[in-house]
Amino acid sequence: MITPQRLALARELHDGVAQDLVALGYELDLLLAATDTHAPMRKGIRSLRFQVDEIIIKVRREMYQLREVQFESVQEKLTDAAKKICGSMLSRLEIAEFEIDPALGVEITAIATELMRNSVQHSRGSEIEIYLSQVENHTYLEVRDNGKGGATLDSSRLGLIGIKERTEKLGGAFTCLSTSSGTRVAITL
Repeated sequence: MITPQRLALARELHDGVAQDLVALGYELDLLLAATDTHAPMRKGIRSLRFQVDEIIIKVRREMYQLREVQFESVQEKLTDAAKKICGSMLSRLEIAEFEIDPALGVEITAIATELMRNSVQHSRGSEIEIYLSQVENHTYLEVRDNGKGGATLDSSRLGLIGIKERTEKLGGAFTCLSTSSGTRVAITL
């Protein structure tokens, strides 16, 4: 995701450090072109010129990287994971676009991935629904299936327990409703 801060930093690098390095390189070129510069001095100046060129290349690379999309958003990761894990069972995918802290995004993606895998492997259902939205400055994730139900914290080997613990560690709320018509797990962070 390209943020305004990343773009501003790329501009600052270009307008400041990069331009200063280019100017320094031109000054070194002038010293090299001077007819009264002795051979040992020319060798040292040429070496400095190469070093300046290497630094310019590094700064330009950083500027371009700041302008590139360096990572997928949580929404993109979740969409990709849902398609891969759920396949034809994915019946509904509602992913809202909103800003999610990257650290929280890692947790949300891990939780959602575990829930989707549970639905695929254990529910014996034919449909999985995934919702991600922002509700009153909280992130809301819900995964539903139309399977056989029966998922409880008591019956969970570690999957649901781990999700509940992870959610609570983040200060969030965890709910699980599992009946004979399917399972619904929701977290609010």
